[in-house]
Amino acid sequence: MDYDTRPDLSLPTQPPFSHDVLDYEKTAREAVSTGHLLTAIELAREGIGRYGTNPVLQQQLALALAQTGALDGARTMLDELLKDSARDEETLCLLGRVYKELWRRAADPAAGAEALRQSCRYYGEAFALAEGWYPGINLAFTHAAAGDREKAAAIADKVARRCKAELAQAIEKPDGWLFATLAEALTHQRATAAAADYYRQAADCFKGRWRDLASMRRQAREIIGFTALQPEVPRARWFDLASIQQRTREALGRSEKGQAWLDRCFTFPSVVVFSGHMLDQPGRAAPRFPAEREPQIRAAIRAKLDQLNPAFGYASAACGADLIFCEYLLERDAKLHLVLPCPVDAFKRLSVSYAGPDWERRFHAVLGSATTVLVANPDEYTATANDPVSPMGFLYANRIVTGLAVLQAQALDFELHALALWDGQPGDGAGGTSSVVADWQRRQLDVHLIHPDSKTPLPAPVAPPPTSIEAVATAAGDALEVRHEIRALLSIEIVNYKKIAERQVPVFIREFKAPVAQLIAEMPFPPVTTESWSKSHAFTFARLQDAALFALELRDRFGRTPWAALGLPADLGIRLVLHAGPVFSFFDPVLQRSTCLGSHVVRSARIEPITPPGQVFASQEFAALCSADDLAAVSFEFLGRLRIGRLFDEAPLYRLDRRKVL
Repeated sequence: MDYDTRPDLSLPTQPPFSHDVLDYEKTAREAVSTGHLLTAIELAREGIGRYGTNPVLQQQLALALAQTGALDGARTMLDELLKDSARDEETLCLLGRVYKELWRRAADPAAGAEALRQSCRYYGEAFALAEGWYPGINLAFTHAAAGDREKAAAIADKVARRCKAELAQAIEKPDGWLFATLAEALTHQRATAAAADYYRQAADCFKGRWRDLASMRRQAREIIGFTALQPEVPRARWFDLASIQQRTREALGRSEKGQAWLDRCFTFPSVVVFSGHMLDQPGRAAPRFPAEREPQIRAAIRAKLDQLNPAFGYASAACGADLIFCEYLLERDAKLHLVLPCPVDAFKRLSVSYAGPDWERRFHAVLGSATTVLVANPDEYTATANDPVSPMGFLYANRIVTGLAVLQAQALDFELHALALWDGQPGDGAGGTSSVVADWQRRQLDVHLIHPDSKTPLPAPVAPPPTSIEAVATAAGDALEVRHEIRALLSIEIVNYKKIAERQVPVFIREFKAPVAQLIAEMPFPPVTTESWSKSHAFTFARLQDAALFALELRDRFGRTPWAALGLPADLGIRLVLHAGPVFSFFDPVLQRSTCLGSHVVRSARIEPITPPGQVFASQEFAALCSADDLAAVSFEFLGRLRIGRLFDEAPLYRLDRRKVL
């Protein structure tokens, strides 16, 4: 069955290493299976370049391309495979999957219906070869998605009988996917009691394989949802975002009905995001976390984590509560994801070293054992300078750590818990635990609070801070005001712009630039700054949602424009990349307009070369900030990690789309 490839976001990539085409085939399959699509594309292309045409590598390349949104390229490659070889089951199933992806991404209902019809056609042809349970269960799914529940149930009955026959003949313990497929077939037939029994057996086979288990449950929920008559969320424009978010939440709530039997088949761990006080600095006037309280604080954090049962944890690594949380998470063999506001040496100087060499040792041990370490602002501080602490870096990192936890919980469909060691008092400045707890409460996360003094009652809820992440700090020069604020950054590149002849430039201005200007004029919150060159355009926005929805509008308007009919080169295209980070905004006295500078400004441009035309790619930071802000109208699909130079040594990337609810 075509389960999602939404991964455990911590899975490592595997670099090219091979002198054998079989190793390339194996590693490309693994990369696709774990959701590291960019790695799969790189491996498959390198293998084909080294060894020539290879059906397995072509199949895996097509599958990875399809899941990144490059559906035309995937379809073309698979069509060529069909011409050059027998119509084998795997290639036919892959074509069925490509068309299923086209259905999922279709904005037009008619196009979506046609994609489902083609998906049914290819899965049906594959199923007719030997009535295998893999093409059969996918054929049942596509018929159910198309609204033909009766035909889906009939095909599912054949699949169920095939699975039961194989289980009866099995000598050793069967493959867990056989149990899962039988359970899914019974779900189509609404035989929920029997389906539950086989889902429990599949769950027993896949203990600890959270991605597979979560995808199994997600697909079953989707099948159940086909009968719930839930409306698709309408296309979101900026002027009705609030109503879109509300309708999305209502639809998500409706989709949970009728699934209690399914949820009882699985037991999942959780994702925990953490924040807490540092060890008291020497000479602190009002003690908050004195060193002698460490044993009781450690015991309290341990007890709470035993209750929450995390498999994934997200935090920073300052001395005190952060490191205690990280250490116990590692003791549990959970996956630890760290976000530091500045480079390691600078962070250690600011947030660890004052507590002494033992805390430094513990810091390095945690750093070395963490699954991932993200430096939110790699150029924020130098390693040796005695820089003042910038609240912006800490605010930015705090929001990212929350957003990454949200993304992980959504990817695996796990519960998310927010845990804080907090004394209930206003913090010493922006970016502290108090502001993190306020953000969590504003986001309506499941917040758990521990007081540093176990004898003190838990703190009362706090009101959200009056300022938002979009603008939090101002620095004024002698005659020039420079604001340090978080902005959303959109980079646009016109693909094949160099093919535009000189005589066609006026046509390009009329058919591209003028519609973009009109779209900006319609926005209640237009870009704060704009830059436009020949093939490149750059915009900054004060609000994440405006950048996301503007990018999607541009994609929809220009992604499939018939350029040749407009008098321009036929293979023009548009690729769009989003990032968000702290920048310095000011009124440029040379340009006589508002602009911004800073290392984050150029990050989105570094991702452009690998973005497929007609798609919107987003940095991990942008996806995390949107998730922290609960932008219900958009969704993010993890694509993998891209090696892209110093600033983005290994950049996790996401594909942005409008959220759909089936």
